[in-house]
Amino acid sequence: MTTIDPETLQEQLENDEGVCVVDIRSETDYEEYHIEGSVNRPIREKLLSGNVEAALAELEDLSDEEELVMVCDAGVASTETARQLQDQGRNASALDGGLNAWKRNEE
Repeated sequence: MTTIDPETLQEQLENDEGVCVVDIRSETDYEEYHIEGSVNRPIREKLLSGNVEAALAELEDLSDEEELVMVCDAGVASTETARQLQDQGRNASALDGGLNAWKRNEE
């Protein structure tokens, strides 16, 4: 499983290195706080309820030209999402420690 640490992701975003940050939390959580430039695909609840196929279907339109970096609060659901995407042959990783780690890195 590929993960990316907050420092590396920050550098990639600053250098415009072809990453697409996908926040899988609810719209409400996303509106409260998110990584600038990320896109919100609120699929976490579908994943947690076992509806993996429907959740992944909501990500099909994302570009294959960029690395997909999946993000949630602690990195658990996003890591599973990235693993599922990798199983489909997509270039995906998860933010190690999720937004909790991202926030600590900003401080």
